[in-house]
Amino acid sequence: MSKNQAPANNKGQKRRMRIFMFFVLLFSIWTGYTAYLQSGLLTEKEEQLKQLQAASVAEQKLQAELAYKANRLNDKEYLAELARKQWYLTKPGEIIYILPEQK
Repeated sequence: MSKNQAPANNKGQKRRMRIFMFFVLLFSIWTGYTAYLQSGLLTEKEEQLKQLQAASVAEQKLQAELAYKANRLNDKEYLAELARKQWYLTKPGEIIYILPEQK
């Protein structure tokens, strides 16, 4: 009787191993597919990060330039120079000569 049970038991064990290996294969395929999708998203996000970092650097430069200009507005000499250039204001006794622009 043990001879008859051994082949049947062996068949059941092989079937369980096949089912187990099938699920391992399915899990491996799912894991690989998910990793593939995530790598594409990661590449896209890295590109966005580079663009945002470049924009951040440009904005920081602009902010520094504007802070410098705002700081210069506290200087009375600079304000007088701006008033002369933009609005043609003069000090008492000064005469402004406007020359035509040369091409």
